Amino acid sequence: MWIREWRQAGRRLSRRPGYALLSVTVMGVGLGLMMFVFSMVNSLILQPLPLPHAERLISVGMPTPNGIEGIDGDQYLQLRGKLRGVDRMGAYREAGISLDSGHGATYYRGARLTASMMRLLDAQPLLGRGFVPADDALGAPHALLLGETLWREHFGADPKIVGRSVRVDGEWATVVGVMPAAFGFPGSAQAWLPLRLQSGQHTYVAAVARMAPGVQLGQVRAELDAWAGRLQRTLPSGVHTMQLIVAPVSLSFVPRDMRRWVWLMFGAGVLVLLLACINVANLQLVQTLQRRHELSLRSALGGSRMRLLYGALAEGLLLGAAALALAFLIVHAGGRWIDATWVANHPESVLTLHGTDASVIAFGIVVALLSTMLSSGIPAWRATRADDLQDAMRDGSKGSGSGFARVSRVMVVVEVALTVVLLVGAGTFVRSLHALMAQPAVGASHAAQVLTADVALPPQAYKEDAQRIRFFEAVVQRLQQNPEVVAATASDVVPAAVLGSHEDVSLPGQPQPADGWPRAQMAIVDAHFLDTYGVHLREGRFLDARDRADSAPVVVIDAKMAAAYWPHRDALDQKLVLYPGKPWARTLTVVGVIQSLQMDSMLERPRPGLLVPLQQSATFSPLHDVGLAVRTHADASTFAPQLIDAVHSVDPQAAVYAVRSQADAMATARVGLVVLTGVFSALGLVALLLAAAGLYGVLAFSVAQRTREIGIRRAIGAGHGAILLDTGRQLFWQLGLGLGIGLLLSWPWSKLLADPGLHTRAHDPGVFVPVLATVIGISALATLVPMLRALRVDPAVALRYE
Repeated sequence: MWIREWRQAGRRLSRRPGYALLSVTVMGVGLGLMMFVFSMVNSLILQPLPLPHAERLISVGMPTPNGIEGIDGDQYLQLRGKLRGVDRMGAYREAGISLDSGHGATYYRGARLTASMMRLLDAQPLLGRGFVPADDALGAPHALLLGETLWREHFGADPKIVGRSVRVDGEWATVVGVMPAAFGFPGSAQAWLPLRLQSGQHTYVAAVARMAPGVQLGQVRAELDAWAGRLQRTLPSGVHTMQLIVAPVSLSFVPRDMRRWVWLMFGAGVLVLLLACINVANLQLVQTLQRRHELSLRSALGGSRMRLLYGALAEGLLLGAAALALAFLIVHAGGRWIDATWVANHPESVLTLHGTDASVIAFGIVVALLSTMLSSGIPAWRATRADDLQDAMRDGSKGSGSGFARVSRVMVVVEVALTVVLLVGAGTFVRSLHALMAQPAVGASHAAQVLTADVALPPQAYKEDAQRIRFFEAVVQRLQQNPEVVAATASDVVPAAVLGSHEDVSLPGQPQPADGWPRAQMAIVDAHFLDTYGVHLREGRFLDARDRADSAPVVVIDAKMAAAYWPHRDALDQKLVLYPGKPWARTLTVVGVIQSLQMDSMLERPRPGLLVPLQQSATFSPLHDVGLAVRTHADASTFAPQLIDAVHSVDPQAAVYAVRSQADAMATARVGLVVLTGVFSALGLVALLLAAAGLYGVLAFSVAQRTREIGIRRAIGAGHGAILLDTGRQLFWQLGLGLGIGLLLSWPWSKLLADPGLHTRAHDPGVFVPVLATVIGISALATLVPMLRALRVDPAVALRYE
């Protein structure tokens, strides 16, 4: 009996292919976008790290406005073993690894891990062993772990690789194991060396701990605060410990701002799905209305309401199953797009985008069932009410019923309100992102003529920072001798692309604020930085040969820092404290002011910036991640071989990697903006299309219900204008109510999206006015077209029918 209902539902759909195709497309697109956004929530927030016991892993580090960052190696060594609420604590630092195959050094993405970090991650090697505590000891033989991909491609999957000596970073190391390809922590690392820390190094590392079973994050936080308090009491007056916090480890990889945008996308996805459900419900309402006489006859012949409901729901479930299949195709296409835009440009990212994994599939099935119940259940429930069936028996196939009219009016109001909310949200965000991407990047005026590259030096040959500085000075000097070169520089930042570090700063004698020291973007640069990137000097002088390691420490600041710290006086010759409250704090003299630089993510609020000379940087900070940049007279893309030759002429063991133009580096840095803009644009476009189709369908249905009434009124002498005015008045109050509700909901929604740092204005007229005009225009068109069609009905036909 029940199987027959499914067969009948299938036959009904096959007789109405247009209705079935439209319903599947509308529901499939809405469901597909919802599932795609959920896959991002799942990957970035719910399950960001595919690690064992991920829910118990926490990061220990310094707080930032947007999350948490690394910890000083000294503090890690002091803190290790002091927190009773954690059963294991480890550290790691991302580091490129140069592997010498006898034909020059090749760079691979890698990391340095403590042995405890390996055990914390429950990492099991494919061959050999992982790191053991003895590997962490200073002076111990160098151990190396290879990734499976590197082992297969570089060593031909040699089964006897364990125990073999290879030259890594200029030193001989013994391969102790091979890690499976699925490991790859952090990001797409392919090789690992032990992380060896010693007191006084001031090397920043990422510290990770695993909470003991049953321990809550608040307990560990209280332990950490108590430990910091005891340590502070042992320090001299004026010296402060670094402020440390604990947070879920995912916060290290997905900052608060990104989480906020992902959840906002999820909310927009829910609204798009609701729009799709309303549109499908409207389609099914029309179909159910056409079947009311049939349903009333079946009821009169003894058919139960449950049987009638089951038949309607069977039809909805068949449509829902087809829509779910379409949704999976959309999620797969979205995943491919994410791979091509984000993952391909950020191979170092530790995040794993799960795509259509078990969680997304389960979510899709549950949401598809709920959506089907919503879009099919409401019309079916309304149509099978006893009084509606009795009305249908009396009126035959003519009447639509007051209940259906009420449902139709409610759907108009809800559809208009949801459309306004969605379009305001999408418009606000996309407008701000386009403004961000369109704004000129300082220091990027000749981006296509600037070639950038990273350089990995063998640590054993460059134990001292002074040796590294001499290497980069020699390479820059060789590059500047090339007639194709306008300027060349060595620095750890590429404006608007490779980010500077965030460091504590203060004025001399300033007490530490309750919420911690203010932070600034810092870059280590040489004297040729301005000429290479085309940055303008506003006041004073830039760094030059006078700024040696043994001379007074100096700094060049940008206009934002000058305005923040010395708004009403000249910033030149003022003093600035770098790393205040730390034993290695330095007081710097301001010698110049440049235009403001963007040395941070485009999604971050720009911070004040400062530049310190390469020659002096080693006196207060270890020198890491310095790269090269060359500005040529023409397109820089053809200059890569000459840049590599210049590096190898100074040291053949230096590995050159990530060679690309500044324009390409900037494009990679803006991929996050492209992804966010693409998703919100897709949500807004789908919302607009669904709204246009849905409003037209709902309003056309409302007018169609009154077709006979309009014909009768014409037969008794009513004019077109009077009919249009009367019918339009009734429809436009629904539109006005929907617009009012939509505006009320959009007001806080717009404020939530507003962010002055991202050039986003709350309640932007440039968004609200076009949205209102669009919705009103669509609604007017959706009303006028069926109204004109109804006015063409022959009054005689309407009277004869009545």
